[in-house]
Amino acid sequence: MKTRFFIGLLLIATCCISCNKDVKKITGDYSYKLSGVVNFEDADGNQTSILASKRGQMNIMADKKEGKGAVIVTFNEMNGGAYSCTGKVEGNTIVFNPYEFSTRFTSTDSVVDLIQLGHVYTIQSRGEGQIHDNIVLMEEQWMGRPENGDMIRMKADKITLLAEKN
Repeated sequence: MKTRFFIGLLLIATCCISCNKDVKKITGDYSYKLSGVVNFEDADGNQTSILASKRGQMNIMADKKEGKGAVIVTFNEMNGGAYSCTGKVEGNTIVFNPYEFSTRFTSTDSVVDLIQLGHVYTIQSRGEGQIHDNIVLMEEQWMGRPENGDMIRMKADKITLLAEKN
């Protein structure tokens, strides 16, 4: 009886250790570049698109409170913005839970009247990606509106985040 109990305990411990390996291999500091086409539409249906591009530092750490596979991801943009999200790692897949952040879009295009570039937008984001050795490749979806209450909608179906471990 003691032998069966010991073997069962050993199997449970082995399972817990192997589940944490996925998180352990991805934790650390990364340099990231985020890019993709962002579409804007005003109340009259006028549309325009810009290429959004951001760079910065990303940190992935285990979230021990949330259980196996859970991570906390923090972003520190080069232009000063900072935000975080939670997620889950399973095997070579990482998923960002839905999260919200604020950002300011800028562009040299002559579309200033339509999308009012320079205004701060509140963005709702979610994403899923793959882990390849020291690289994380994510695809995110964004939706948002300017914080000043204007009726301009923002949507991006394919924002790519490429991060390389430092």
